[in-house]
Amino acid sequence: MFNRPIKEISAEFLAEEKYLESIQRVAREACATAGMPRKTQVAVLLAIEEGATNIIRHAYLYEKGVVRLRIVIYKKLVSFSLIDTGRSFDPSGAGQLDLQRLVESGRKGGLGFWMIQKIMDRVEYISSVEFNELRMIKRIDTESPARPPLVGRLFSLRVKFSVWTFFIVSVIIAVAFWYVNSRTTEGVYKHLDETVEALSKTIAEQAKGYLINRRSDVEFDELIVSYAKSNQVLKVIVLVDSTGMILAHSEDIRNIRKFYRYPEGVDTSQLGQTQVFSVANVNLRYVVMPIRAGERRLGAVHVTYSDEAIHVQLAEARRATLLLTGALLMIGVAGIYLLSNYFVRPIVKITQRVRRFSLGDTESEMPLEGADEFFEIASALNDMMTRLSRDRRNVIERERMAKEIEFASQIQKTLLPAELPQIPGLDVHAFYRAASLVGGDLYDVFDIGAKRYALVVADVSGKGVPASLVMSMLRTVLRIEAARYGSARETLIAVNDYLVKNTPPGMFITVMTAVYDAATAKLTVVSAGHTPMLLFSPTTGKATYVNPRGMPLGVPITPGWSFGDGLDETTIDLQAGDSFLLYTDGITEALNREAKQYGFDRLRRFFHESMKNGVSTSADLSDALMNEIDNFCGVGKQNDDITFIVARMDAEQGDPAEHSSKLAESEDGPSSALPD
Repeated sequence: MFNRPIKEISAEFLAEEKYLESIQRVAREACATAGMPRKTQVAVLLAIEEGATNIIRHAYLYEKGVVRLRIVIYKKLVSFSLIDTGRSFDPSGAGQLDLQRLVESGRKGGLGFWMIQKIMDRVEYISSVEFNELRMIKRIDTESPARPPLVGRLFSLRVKFSVWTFFIVSVIIAVAFWYVNSRTTEGVYKHLDETVEALSKTIAEQAKGYLINRRSDVEFDELIVSYAKSNQVLKVIVLVDSTGMILAHSEDIRNIRKFYRYPEGVDTSQLGQTQVFSVANVNLRYVVMPIRAGERRLGAVHVTYSDEAIHVQLAEARRATLLLTGALLMIGVAGIYLLSNYFVRPIVKITQRVRRFSLGDTESEMPLEGADEFFEIASALNDMMTRLSRDRRNVIERERMAKEIEFASQIQKTLLPAELPQIPGLDVHAFYRAASLVGGDLYDVFDIGAKRYALVVADVSGKGVPASLVMSMLRTVLRIEAARYGSARETLIAVNDYLVKNTPPGMFITVMTAVYDAATAKLTVVSAGHTPMLLFSPTTGKATYVNPRGMPLGVPITPGWSFGDGLDETTIDLQAGDSFLLYTDGITEALNREAKQYGFDRLRRFFHESMKNGVSTSADLSDALMNEIDNFCGVGKQNDDITFIVARMDAEQGDPAEHSSKLAESEDGPSSALPD
């Protein structure tokens, strides 16, 4: 499938967590040899650590072993294999991750395998009689350039910080310089225009007197030339009369007595304001100032002036400002570069400590030094690492306990009958579904001799491991005492005596025991505070409750009164087609989305309608009952164990006419002996 491998690496390690760092070191060297990017290396090492940890904690939970790491490097991918000879597991269900179940159970095996699948491009688990192999394949991204180590990148942080600071500050200064320069330039040119306009008004005022007094051309010329020579900014001054005839010209006297022509580039429609035009690539400014005597226009003064001198001055000022700003900026950046060491050094130390922690160093602490902020960070990290180290040890214990609970669940299931005995004339089916890994319900059907069979359904108070342990003990004691006494009542009395002496205070058990005599078709029923039995008779066509009086097992008894004094026994002559149901309160107390219980009445109606509709076998009734419960509860979580035994007399068994009157007493439903 692949090309010829470039290199193969194989190493063996003891299946102990202290060798995880060695496994990572071999994998890290292989990743570097393959040219894998740094970021990808970190992810791959995390996946390998997770896979190796699961093998150490689960495959070799109760024994020591060896983990073999086999790495095959190809041109475009690397194959990592973790091989063990311990217990196998089936990770196929990890793809559909149920986070809530993982949180509630406190286990993370499925989460770890899900993470491995996300990191690696392909994951396979191969299990055989001789070994198990977790194979993980990662493609090499050759387009991603290799990056320097993290610590090296942190040292270059000073350079990056300085460069970016220089860039940002330069942009800020450039924007500020542009803004100040534009405002300054605008103000200088505005001041120039205002000065020339004031000067033009002065010339116009003097020229007005000359025009009124009809001075000579020489006097007009002397007036214009004197102003032109005294102001270097002024290039050309032209004085015209009201007809546009030139009276004086500062550049050429030969233009006198000629009509004035506006310079090229001047917009004659905008003569009321200063204009800028260009002549031979030289920018000139132009203004016209009218000469008035009251409302009478006597002429005008045309002034052309230059801003070249101001432009040169502004350019020199800009260069000086830029040089000074650049020098100060470089000094500032150099200072920032030196100052950055104050911030970067603690970050480097923090990073180095975190890397040591990720590699397994959970003991050493980070030095508490530097500024207050870094002191707080180091202190918080030390606290966090201490808690993580403690939690890591707790996780191992928690997962070991979870595995033991899982084993307890498997053992508990083996205590339930794998196959029910074949009872002559009686079709029996049983169902059990725990609300958690281990439950406190029990059902059993067993032969007690002389063609008699015991049918037992019990519910231990509480849930979890304590309830499952008591349930296991109850099953054993029930079988022993039932075989000894044969009577349902005497059996429960003996069992109660044993439990009172051998169970912790506060725990009690409700039990419904029915002894069926195949020879006489009689059913003897005894209830120790259990939910009532349901009985359906084709003769009456009704489903009724059978609920003998009795107290739960293990409950302390008032002195002078015995457990047997409050224990009644009911005998029923079963007829052809009769059916009965023994069950725990997990059915009647099942909750729907509105937190409403299923209840006794609903159960009796269902049992009655199912039997009236001709349910043929006990297995069919069992399936119908579970569908009914599941439809009622919806997708809500099961809050209690569900256990029941359903039995049906064969059609040819007995005479239905003899037993119809024996059910009349129990048609009113559950009595006050029902458990709360």
